[in-house]
Amino acid sequence: MNSNLSIIIPSKTDANLGACVRAIRAAGETCRIIVVDDFDGPARFLLPRDEPVDWRLGIKPFVFARNINIGIRAAGDDDVILLNDDALLKTPAGFTAMQRIAAAHRDYGIISSTCNIVGNRRQWPANKKGLRGEPRMVCFVCVLIPRRTIDAVGLLDERFTGYGCDDDDYCLRVRKAGLKIGIFDGCFVDHGSLKSTFRGASLSAGDYRPNLKIFADKWGASEGARVGTF
Repeated sequence: MNSNLSIIIPSKTDANLGACVRAIRAAGETCRIIVVDDFDGPARFLLPRDEPVDWRLGIKPFVFARNINIGIRAAGDDDVILLNDDALLKTPAGFTAMQRIAAAHRDYGIISSTCNIVGNRRQWPANKKGLRGEPRMVCFVCVLIPRRTIDAVGLLDERFTGYGCDDDDYCLRVRKAGLKIGIFDGCFVDHGSLKSTFRGASLSAGDYRPNLKIFADKWGASEGARVGTF
């Protein structure tokens, strides 16, 4: 087992979680999986009984940053991968390769896999190899955050209780700490085959307005105007 890498999956959907975990194991990854669970029903049964998943109870109402932070704390001193439960790892040992790239490029504070159906089109696969720089931010579909970044920058900002901007905020904090944002073409996750499950009070997925106000109040109107522009 990769003893210094934890995958954090916030989830409320049995079907997504089962497929997500099976894809990780099918790709040969043996690292720790931490599920932050805000499931609305009986106990889950879709994972094999011998699957060594570390279950953590999420806090309701669901706040992405808050539940992710539960997972980061549970990971101890590990590097972490934040993974949507509707994202399927397709590259054999892709997460291990991401961690290896992060170790070799310590000036990078966050590294994203490539994926499909994501707001930042630069996260789509490119006809390149290795690591490429991203000037502003990566959407948090599948990102690796080294422990050294968490030690320097801290946890996600839990004031972002609605949709979006929590990833913009963290990437900006990373850049202000003098670290780079990267995209690694040596790892691909499929973000198009499973049904996305947004849960966020009465807001619909894609309604950035409440979180955008928090972001603009925190960083200024000029930074707020850059959100959603790629």
